[in-house]
Amino acid sequence: ANSAAHPDTAAMLIRLRTRDGTERVEVDDKCTLSQLRTLIETQFGVPTNDQTLSLDQGLLMSKTPEAHDDLKSGRKNDGKQLKALKIEHGTIVYMVYSVERKVTTCTAASHNDTRGLIGGKMTLNAMIAAQTRIETQEAPNVESLSIDGHAANGFQAYVNGTLGFNQMRFGWMYGTCDESGEVRVHCVYEPEQEGAEDSFALVEDSDEDTRADSIAESLGMTKVGMVFNITTTKERPDYTLSAFEVRTMAKYQSKYGDKFVTAVVMMLEDEDEGTPQVSFEPFQVSNQCVKLYDDGWFHDEPCENPGHTRLTKEVIVADKVSKDVTEVDNDRWLVPVKILDHEGPWRNKFPVENRLHPVQTVEDLRDAVSGSGQFYAKLADFHLLLFLSKHLDANDMAVVAVSVAERGEIPEGYQLIINSLAGVGF
Repeated sequence: ANSAAHPDTAAMLIRLRTRDGTERVEVDDKCTLSQLRTLIETQFGVPTNDQTLSLDQGLLMSKTPEAHDDLKSGRKNDGKQLKALKIEHGTIVYMVYSVERKVTTCTAASHNDTRGLIGGKMTLNAMIAAQTRIETQEAPNVESLSIDGHAANGFQAYVNGTLGFNQMRFGWMYGTCDESGEVRVHCVYEPEQEGAEDSFALVEDSDEDTRADSIAESLGMTKVGMVFNITTTKERPDYTLSAFEVRTMAKYQSKYGDKFVTAVVMMLEDEDEGTPQVSFEPFQVSNQCVKLYDDGWFHDEPCENPGHTRLTKEVIVADKVSKDVTEVDNDRWLVPVKILDHEGPWRNKFPVENRLHPVQTVEDLRDAVSGSGQFYAKLADFHLLLFLSKHLDANDMAVVAVSVAERGEIPEGYQLIINSLAGVGF
């Protein structure tokens, strides 16, 4: 539904980011700010006089939202077209409001419901048996993603400080997912990899991967997601994620299940300060996207537009009028997830594996186990335990990791071995 429609105009997709997540609103390229506000009220139930809009992401955390007045309602802005206010296709507009509401079902999802489809998930085979219409998915398969603050900071500090956002970096996220779909990430394991400007290649199923999975399991964690960064070497004015990134998300969401979440680390420009800020943006790809990937519909040949994915068969895409295409805008498959943070049960202070700098050393182990305190507490760091696993066999490592998980005393024999490895005297 587009109440701001004009004949012979192009559609623009605006991302509306709130404290509840990200929603999308489609307008035409002659839409004014006043018309956008009316459309938000119509589609999402937020009265125009309760909307505070801004291009500054700081609005979402601000204690004085009224100070963010770049899109303030009034004679100065209301009649201006969105493009005059630097709002274009793909722009993120931030909004805060006070009214109580649920995140609204999008138009495509409502269309699904009228056909007896639930979330685009139960009827994928029926859709493909006929002719596939690309549908957006109104809600993720999880409730939220919360990342341990130290783990998140450790990843972004390396990507920003050491790599300078010039190459991609990947990590597996270990944690838990409860029955309500709340995913909590306690640590990030960075496997052996080769990072490039717009891709990465993992050394998969290595001995280290096996040890990492075993330690995580002993600590009560499973692989709940992955994290990677987007480089700043190329601008992305009209798309969020590339075909490589979406394909990778579909691959691992298929492999690890529909609760698997991807956190994307982006460098965003602060509109007011003019300074870059690092942001974690969590997504899933839609169930339909995973299904099409599993069925071999993703073409190996890239599109000219890196924000599109080429398919091996024609699909129907509705852009004001329905049309058959073999290239799909990746934004149609992205499902934003609510982001939170927490302090997890494990330390994230030991140097991280497989990095250029700093490299893990025995001196780091010595620093960790020296001094006073319970021995299990000194070892309560995933990266330290993974370092130890290079020197202890799997059975011994399981005993140590379980003792750490249960906050129990490490058997004296193992303490002696670990102190000996660290070069700590008695």
